[in-house]
Amino acid sequence: MSERSSVTQSVQIGVETTPGTAVAATKRLGSMGFAMGPQTKFNELRPTGQKYPSLEILGQEWTEAGLDGSPVYTELPYAFSSVINSGSATEIMDTSTHTGAFTWVFTSNTFGDDTPKTFTVEQGSSFRAHRAANCILKEYSQKWSREEISLDGTWLAKAIEDGVTLTASPTQLGQIPVKPADLSVYLDRTSATDLGTTKLTRALKGEFSIADRFDPLWVVDASQPSFVATVEGPPKVTFKMTQMADAAAMANLTAMRNGTTAWLRLEAVGPTIYTPSSGPAIKHKMTIDVAGQVGDIDKFSDEDGVFAIQWTFNAVHDPSWGKAFTATVVTTTAAL
Repeated sequence: MSERSSVTQSVQIGVETTPGTAVAATKRLGSMGFAMGPQTKFNELRPTGQKYPSLEILGQEWTEAGLDGSPVYTELPYAFSSVINSGSATEIMDTSTHTGAFTWVFTSNTFGDDTPKTFTVEQGSSFRAHRAANCILKEYSQKWSREEISLDGTWLAKAIEDGVTLTASPTQLGQIPVKPADLSVYLDRTSATDLGTTKLTRALKGEFSIADRFDPLWVVDASQPSFVATVEGPPKVTFKMTQMADAAAMANLTAMRNGTTAWLRLEAVGPTIYTPSSGPAIKHKMTIDVAGQVGDIDKFSDEDGVFAIQWTFNAVHDPSWGKAFTATVVTTTAAL
């Protein structure tokens, strides 16, 4: 009898039309890992005077999966469309010529509902497989330095269905990694129109994160084996940055004391997608823009031999900009 080998437990996903209604998982993501596992809440029954419980009664059952890996331009739309809001791709044209480059824009509504994408996730091999529907990214983190860029986060999904058959012949997108050498960081202090003007030359490392994004909705209904939907919570969006404690870094101290908004940009520019007959080349690109105010400061520390300090900027809604943050991806992915 063959054994269920860990190394062969592939993961593939499909974009759901109706959240929670399972679909064929036709895509395999090469950059984002899914450490999937069942989650439960039990109620223990132990009558008075009895040492050991009589029953473990299942209350809630759902699935969580840890997100890990490194970002690639072609697959970032999958993450951002789930944790921020669904986006659509617009092709960049060279007059009447198709370039094969598409711009994706992801913005969360401050005052209205978002419509994030959900996925069906299948995991396993021909030996045995399982799947979970209504998979949504509720936490997302992108840590960056000149050494590496790493992903972290949590997927939330309905209870696992075991003993399924994997969707045959899933496709995998081209892997165009976001490299540390692609990154630049900008900080401007007047308005969103200045975003991306002032580059920081001594930004050492940082993290962009979205937390507390979605929660499961549980109802008393015997026909529902898991939660019935996810609902938005008040998200926590932060932009952490460690800088050498020079004049540019310490200007954040004055901004903190005055409650001044900073306009932050994390930008990655990758390889060329299309070279037009005139004008600049169209390249793979990731841009994360945040209107942030200082919410926390770490103590001074040594960072690779320089005196450094970490600032945490919390995203705030700016009325003139009409949002708190936004993410844009230019890549060859035309649709999810």
